[in-house]
Amino acid sequence: MAETLEAFVTRLQEDGVKAGKEAADKIRAEAEEQARRIVEDARAQAAGIVEQAEAERQKVRSRTETELQLAARDAITRLQDTLGRALETLLRETAREQLSDSELIQELMRTIVSQYAEADITGKEMMTFNVPAPMRDKLVQWVIQEFHTDSNKQRRLVDLHGTLKEAGFEYSVKEGTVEITVESVVEILSDLVGPEVRRLVLESARTK
Repeated sequence: MAETLEAFVTRLQEDGVKAGKEAADKIRAEAEEQARRIVEDARAQAAGIVEQAEAERQKVRSRTETELQLAARDAITRLQDTLGRALETLLRETAREQLSDSELIQELMRTIVSQYAEADITGKEMMTFNVPAPMRDKLVQWVIQEFHTDSNKQRRLVDLHGTLKEAGFEYSVKEGTVEITVESVVEILSDLVGPEVRRLVLESARTK
């Protein structure tokens, strides 16, 4: 049967609508696929940026922690040095003050001579004490009265010199010379007190 003009037009319209719909579906599918790829690429890029940022953050944190540890160590070292110098100054001033006390020197000399006498170490040999010149002037009469009399046969004769350059004294017997001066006292006390100060500083730093 011959197709009528009206049927032909209708078929053309239907074919056009179908083709248009197929084209639109294809375009929409391609657009959706492209959009999906764009989203996936964006997510991948975002993940990469986050990962890179996290890695950089870890580097900065590690570097900062290292710098803080070094700074803390240097601060503790400087504090220990400062405390050590302050302690040495305090010990030096205290030792100089004490060793400049003529009454204390008298008591120490009396004790030393008595100990040697009781142990009968020096026999009849003279013990030599050396003090600073000003201290010798203060002690000379006392030494004569204390050691150069016959009231106590156990006491040894004492020879008093005044050539020591710093506060304190040194004494000599046949075994050798013993020095009790500011420097010797500070050295001994610094060795005893210094480690304790360092320990306290380190413990205090750990508790912060």
